[in-house]
Amino acid sequence: MKNLLIPVIIFLSLSAYAQKDKDKLLPPDLPRSEENNQVYYMEVVSEEDADKMELFNRAGNWYHDFYKNPVGIVEVIDSVSGKLILKPAFTVYRIKNNVKVMAGIVKYTLEIGFKDQKYRYEIRNINLQASSYFPIEKLFNAGDPDIADNYHTLDEAGKYFNDMIEDLKAGLRQPSIKVKKDDW
Repeated sequence: MKNLLIPVIIFLSLSAYAQKDKDKLLPPDLPRSEENNQVYYMEVVSEEDADKMELFNRAGNWYHDFYKNPVGIVEVIDSVSGKLILKPAFTVYRIKNNVKVMAGIVKYTLEIGFKDQKYRYEIRNINLQASSYFPIEKLFNAGDPDIADNYHTLDEAGKYFNDMIEDLKAGLRQPSIKVKKDDW
Protein backbone atom coordinates (compact mmCIF):
# COMPACT_ATOMS: atom_id res chain seq x y z
CA MET A 1 0.00 0.00 0.00
CA LYS A 2 2.86 2.36 0.88
CA ASN A 3 4.48 1.62 -2.47
CA LEU A 4 1.31 2.62 -4.31
CA LEU A 5 0.69 5.74 -2.23
CA ILE A 6 4.03 7.40 -3.05
CA PRO A 7 3.55 7.37 -6.86
CA VAL A 8 -0.01 8.65 -6.45
CA ILE A 9 1.18 11.56 -4.28
CA ILE A 10 3.94 12.38 -6.78
CA PHE A 11 1.47 12.28 -9.67
CA LEU A 12 -1.00 14.55 -7.87
CA SER A 13 1.78 16.98 -6.95
CA LEU A 14 3.01 17.15 -10.54
CA SER A 15 -0.53 17.61 -11.82
CA ALA A 16 -1.11 20.48 -9.40
CA TYR A 17 2.24 22.02 -10.40
CA ALA A 18 1.40 21.71 -14.11
CA GLN A 19 -1.97 23.36 -13.48
CA LYS A 20 -0.26 26.25 -11.65
CA ASP A 21 2.09 26.67 -14.63
CA LYS A 22 -0.88 26.75 -16.97
CA ASP A 23 -2.58 29.32 -14.72
CA LYS A 24 0.52 31.55 -14.94
CA LEU A 25 0.09 31.93 -18.70
CA LEU A 26 -1.08 35.39 -19.56
CA PRO A 27 -2.74 36.20 -22.86
CA PRO A 28 -0.68 38.31 -25.26
CA ASP A 29 -1.37 42.03 -25.16
CA LEU A 30 -2.87 42.64 -28.59
CA PRO A 31 -4.99 45.74 -29.24
CA ARG A 32 -8.72 45.05 -29.34
CA SER A 33 -11.60 47.01 -30.83
CA GLU A 34 -13.98 48.50 -28.28
CA GLU A 35 -16.93 47.77 -30.57
CA ASN A 36 -16.55 44.01 -31.00
CA ASN A 37 -13.45 42.99 -28.98
CA GLN A 38 -11.66 41.79 -32.13
CA VAL A 39 -7.91 42.25 -32.57
CA TYR A 40 -7.59 45.60 -34.34
CA TYR A 41 -4.73 47.97 -35.10
CA MET A 42 -5.37 51.57 -36.18
CA GLU A 43 -3.34 54.76 -36.13
CA VAL A 44 -3.36 58.13 -37.88
CA VAL A 45 0.19 59.19 -38.74
CA SER A 46 1.22 62.72 -39.76
CA GLU A 47 3.65 63.27 -42.63
CA GLU A 48 3.95 67.05 -42.94
CA ASP A 49 6.09 66.99 -46.10
CA ALA A 50 3.71 64.96 -48.31
CA ASP A 51 0.36 65.46 -49.98
CA LYS A 52 -2.22 62.72 -50.52
CA MET A 53 -0.82 61.58 -53.88
CA GLU A 54 2.77 61.45 -52.63
CA LEU A 55 1.71 59.32 -49.64
CA PHE A 56 -0.26 57.05 -51.97
CA ASN A 57 2.82 56.60 -54.19
CA ARG A 58 5.02 55.91 -51.16
CA ALA A 59 2.58 53.24 -50.00
CA GLY A 60 2.75 51.64 -53.45
CA ASN A 61 6.53 51.49 -53.21
CA TRP A 62 6.31 50.10 -49.68
CA TYR A 63 3.91 47.23 -50.36
CA HIS A 64 5.84 46.21 -53.50
CA ASP A 65 8.97 45.91 -51.36
CA PHE A 66 7.35 44.36 -48.28
CA TYR A 67 5.20 41.58 -49.78
CA LYS A 68 6.48 38.70 -51.94
CA ASN A 69 3.39 38.72 -54.17
CA PRO A 70 2.20 42.35 -54.10
CA VAL A 71 -0.18 42.08 -57.05
CA GLY A 72 -1.99 39.04 -55.63
CA ILE A 73 -2.98 40.78 -52.38
CA VAL A 74 -4.46 44.02 -53.75
CA GLU A 75 -8.20 44.33 -53.32
CA VAL A 76 -8.65 48.10 -53.85
CA ILE A 77 -6.20 50.63 -55.21
CA ASP A 78 -7.85 54.03 -55.64
CA SER A 79 -5.63 57.09 -55.91
CA VAL A 80 -8.58 59.48 -56.39
CA SER A 81 -10.25 58.65 -53.08
CA GLY A 82 -6.88 57.87 -51.45
CA LYS A 83 -7.54 54.29 -50.45
CA LEU A 84 -5.46 51.12 -50.59
CA ILE A 85 -6.88 47.81 -49.35
CA LEU A 86 -4.67 44.72 -49.19
CA LYS A 87 -5.59 41.16 -48.18
CA PRO A 88 -2.24 39.54 -47.32
CA ALA A 89 -1.37 36.47 -45.24
CA PHE A 90 1.60 35.07 -43.32
CA THR A 91 2.50 31.73 -41.79
CA VAL A 92 2.71 31.15 -38.02
CA TYR A 93 4.53 28.28 -36.38
CA ARG A 94 4.31 26.26 -33.15
CA ILE A 95 6.89 24.19 -31.33
CA LYS A 96 5.83 20.55 -30.97
CA ASN A 97 8.29 18.11 -29.40
CA ASN A 98 11.11 20.63 -29.94
CA VAL A 99 10.31 20.83 -33.66
CA LYS A 100 9.01 23.94 -35.40
CA VAL A 101 5.78 23.07 -37.24
CA MET A 102 3.31 25.22 -39.14
CA ALA A 103 0.35 26.23 -36.97
CA GLY A 104 -1.58 27.89 -39.76
CA ILE A 105 -1.85 30.92 -41.97
CA VAL A 106 -2.97 34.28 -40.60
CA LYS A 107 -5.02 36.27 -43.09
CA TYR A 108 -5.91 39.89 -42.51
CA THR A 109 -7.10 43.10 -44.13
CA LEU A 110 -4.78 46.12 -44.27
CA GLU A 111 -6.49 49.35 -45.27
CA ILE A 112 -4.51 52.53 -45.71
CA GLY A 113 -6.31 55.83 -46.28
CA PHE A 114 -4.54 58.99 -47.42
CA LYS A 115 -5.14 62.70 -46.95
CA ASP A 116 -2.78 65.64 -47.34
CA GLN A 117 -0.06 65.43 -44.68
CA LYS A 118 -1.44 62.28 -43.02
CA TYR A 119 -2.48 58.68 -43.50
CA ARG A 120 -4.37 56.10 -41.48
CA TYR A 121 -3.72 52.39 -41.41
CA GLU A 122 -6.13 49.77 -40.10
CA ILE A 123 -5.43 46.08 -39.61
CA ARG A 124 -8.63 44.12 -39.10
CA ASN A 125 -10.48 40.91 -39.97
CA ILE A 126 -7.61 38.80 -38.65
CA ASN A 127 -8.31 35.10 -39.12
CA LEU A 128 -6.32 31.93 -38.68
CA GLN A 129 -6.58 29.31 -41.40
CA ALA A 130 -5.51 25.95 -40.02
CA SER A 131 -7.61 22.81 -40.37
CA SER A 132 -10.53 25.26 -40.37
CA TYR A 133 -10.88 29.04 -40.76
CA PHE A 134 -11.73 31.04 -37.63
CA PRO A 135 -11.22 34.45 -36.01
CA ILE A 136 -7.87 34.74 -34.26
CA GLU A 137 -9.66 35.86 -31.08
CA LYS A 138 -10.64 32.22 -30.51
CA LEU A 139 -7.00 31.60 -29.50
CA PHE A 140 -7.53 33.71 -26.35
CA ASN A 141 -9.73 30.96 -24.81
CA ALA A 142 -7.93 30.15 -21.54
CA GLY A 143 -9.83 26.85 -21.23
CA ASP A 144 -8.31 25.41 -24.41
CA PRO A 145 -5.92 22.51 -23.69
CA ASP A 146 -3.49 23.97 -26.28
CA ILE A 147 -3.44 27.39 -24.60
CA ALA A 148 0.37 27.66 -24.53
CA ASP A 149 0.53 26.99 -28.28
CA ASN A 150 -2.34 29.39 -28.89
CA TYR A 151 -0.64 32.17 -26.93
CA HIS A 152 2.59 31.48 -28.83
CA THR A 153 0.68 31.88 -32.12
CA LEU A 154 -0.85 35.14 -30.87
CA ASP A 155 2.59 36.39 -29.77
CA GLU A 156 4.01 35.57 -33.19
CA ALA A 157 1.12 37.37 -34.93
CA GLY A 158 1.54 40.40 -32.66
CA LYS A 159 5.26 40.56 -33.41
CA TYR A 160 4.58 40.31 -37.14
CA PHE A 161 2.03 43.15 -37.03
CA ASN A 162 4.29 45.40 -34.94
CA ASP A 163 7.23 44.80 -37.30
CA MET A 164 5.02 45.42 -40.33
CA ILE A 165 3.70 48.67 -38.87
CA GLU A 166 7.23 49.93 -38.20
CA ASP A 167 8.23 48.99 -41.75
CA LEU A 168 5.13 50.74 -43.14
CA LYS A 169 5.90 53.94 -41.23
CA ALA A 170 9.52 53.88 -42.39
CA GLY A 171 8.42 53.24 -45.97
CA LEU A 172 5.95 56.13 -45.95
CA ARG A 173 8.69 58.50 -44.76
CA GLN A 174 10.72 57.76 -47.92
CA PRO A 175 10.10 60.00 -50.97
CA SER A 176 8.40 58.10 -53.78
CA ILE A 177 10.86 59.35 -56.40
CA LYS A 178 14.51 59.12 -55.56
CA VAL A 179 16.43 62.10 -56.88
CA LYS A 180 19.84 61.23 -58.22
CA LYS A 181 22.64 63.58 -57.31
CA ASP A 182 24.63 64.95 -60.16
CA ASP A 183 28.04 63.63 -59.16
CA TRP A 184 30.78 64.30 -61.64
